[in-house]
Amino acid sequence: MSAVAVVTVNGRHDLSMPETLRFGRAGKISADSFHKSFFEWEAVRFEVDNIVKEERFICPACSLDMLAVSVDGNRKHYRFKNSARSEEQAIFEGVFISKDPSKDVARFVDYIHSTTKHVSGRGVCGGEWSAARETSKRSTSKLDEEGLELAVCRHGVLLCALNMYRGEIFAYPLYLQEKLARRTDMLTLLAMRWNQQKINNLATSLSHRHQKATKALQSQMQALETMKAQLAVTESQLEDWVNDGKEWAEATSTKTTTDDADALASRIEVLVASIKRRSQRLYKDTDGNKARARIRCKIRKEMEILTSVVESYNSTESLCLENILSEENAWPWQLPHSDSVDLKTKRRAFDIVNAIRRLQEEKKIVLIEMDHHWRALQTRGDGLKELSCLLSSETMQNLPWVLSEEGLRGLQSTILRKRQNITERKLQARACYLQVWSGAENVNFLHRDSADDYDSDSDSDMD
Repeated sequence: MSAVAVVTVNGRHDLSMPETLRFGRAGKISADSFHKSFFEWEAVRFEVDNIVKEERFICPACSLDMLAVSVDGNRKHYRFKNSARSEEQAIFEGVFISKDPSKDVARFVDYIHSTTKHVSGRGVCGGEWSAARETSKRSTSKLDEEGLELAVCRHGVLLCALNMYRGEIFAYPLYLQEKLARRTDMLTLLAMRWNQQKINNLATSLSHRHQKATKALQSQMQALETMKAQLAVTESQLEDWVNDGKEWAEATSTKTTTDDADALASRIEVLVASIKRRSQRLYKDTDGNKARARIRCKIRKEMEILTSVVESYNSTESLCLENILSEENAWPWQLPHSDSVDLKTKRRAFDIVNAIRRLQEEKKIVLIEMDHHWRALQTRGDGLKELSCLLSSETMQNLPWVLSEEGLRGLQSTILRKRQNITERKLQARACYLQVWSGAENVNFLHRDSADDYDSDSDSDMD
């Protein structure tokens, strides 16, 4: 029976390589040799992907017109000046993580500081948060690199990254891990594997997102119809309520400059609704004492403003501060008018209407992203087909690579395999999109291709 070499990864695999059996003999795998061979093998695969124009860090659904990019950092990827590590250059230097150190990043930071009023200790980016301050009174002699910052699109595809150098801030690491020279290579490989998984499942992900938005839209539409039936309101009245909500949201002034009763009443409603909302969500949305302290501070400020506004209102009418904060009764100024609606009802209508508009927008965005994904698959397939024809023609001497005859055959095989993969992904995307949109939306872009795109031309080429 042939022996099988089993490698388990517990933390860093180069520190925990198990003994294996090979050809019936007890033997060991050299961790350093395996580690280096593994990265060299991955480097060769990466160069082959470059030859066939495979993009690892571009999202097919939103690469041209990105709607949103999220950026966040992890301050736990430590590296230290005095740690024992190799000085050899990373194989994937600058592929995913900006070059270390990056002149472009340093030049951009200098440009930002030169064009803005930069105060030490209060940086332009993140200077309002204690975790992102750029200065500290504690020692910084040992800290070289503090973390990693990533940019990701709305589909979870990693776009780029850079090392965060915060030499003016001291950090207490939990432990010091030595020999981290290949950190850039391993992080780049993990990012490429992550993106490959996301891209392979992009059609399914977009379909699920469309279904989720459709179900939520139906639920919100039912809630809106129920509200319209209960309150007997028209579309024009709902639009007026939405406009009232916008006006209340824009009323950020902390002082009331008029003694008009209607203006004071509107101001009181806004403040009471804000105080109640903050109080109800004090422990629901925050899990730290600092965040709760900030919310309590805002509540105290609004209470002070509310007290002054109530005093101004009481100069003409009688209103009790404790009652309006504790009871759910109608406002005194609403009693003479049976058709008046309180802020709570208008706000509920405002939330429903805006949720409907947002979900409708989301469905349109997902539709555009599906179109981009389909176009990307088409472009990728056409590019591979053109490259395959170029290798099969008699003009191979004009190729930009110097490959042997065996190397060219291997490259042709790789291209055909990737063409087959693109064909399978197009079939999967077509099935997902048709299943989601059956009888609902326009799916014209799925019918732009002729039936030849789904024939076995790639299979015949392989044969």
